[in-house]
Amino acid sequence: MLGILLAITAAFCWGTSAIFARLGLQRIKPSIGVLISMVSSLVLVGLLSLLIDFDAMVSISPAALLWFGLIGFINYALGRQFNYLGIKYIGVAKATPIFASAPLFAMVIAVIFTGETVNLPIIVGTLSLVGGLVLLVTSK
Repeated sequence: MLGILLAITAAFCWGTSAIFARLGLQRIKPSIGVLISMVSSLVLVGLLSLLIDFDAMVSISPAALLWFGLIGFINYALGRQFNYLGIKYIGVAKATPIFASAPLFAMVIAVIFTGETVNLPIIVGTLSLVGGLVLLVTSK
């Protein structure tokens, strides 16, 4: 039950952040918004991480640093830049569902790079996601 509550809270936070991004992007360029959001996130998460588990923070392996550095670049730097640009150009209501297509890309990449297998429910879900995206991007 706690996991479900945390997941719903995360979804609420992401949904709310899209609205705040839309409001902020009326006054600044997306790249400046990305910089401000990333710096504020780094400070908050860095402090919380150090306070919660200092020993784990100072003992991170170089391989973990590399992988999570790559995640930071792809997800937070590039992903957020394109997220904010999408919100700026097509709005929150249309951009957010398109951003939610991330599981489609995750599934394809996981099959290619980690050898994960797909089953019928995953295929049906993927086709539903693609169908929804087609309806969304072709609607007026």
